[in-house]
Amino acid sequence: MYNRVRSKKSTPATFALWVVLWIAIIFFAFAPKISDPLAGFFGFKRGLDLLLVVAIGLLSYTCFKLYIKIDNLNQNMTQLVRELAINNEIELDDENKE
Repeated sequence: MYNRVRSKKSTPATFALWVVLWIAIIFFAFAPKISDPLAGFFGFKRGLDLLLVVAIGLLSYTCFKLYIKIDNLNQNMTQLVRELAINNEIELDDENKE
């Protein structure tokens, strides 16, 4: 991620988000008992259960967002191919008339 920021492919804000996320994952991996009070608030017995449910939710959301992006790219590509095919057909008709 650091290399992506250096090459201007990602923003520093994205880098900071990933750093915070990984620090939180490492923190809760070594000290899972700290999340128990928060888990109790949401009705879970263990903090790890809450973290897994949140992780599954975030992964599902990410998959949905990726599906939407891929679908949009597919629609854009289809539209572009149609336009190119129509333009190419017109050019071929012009060549046949000469």
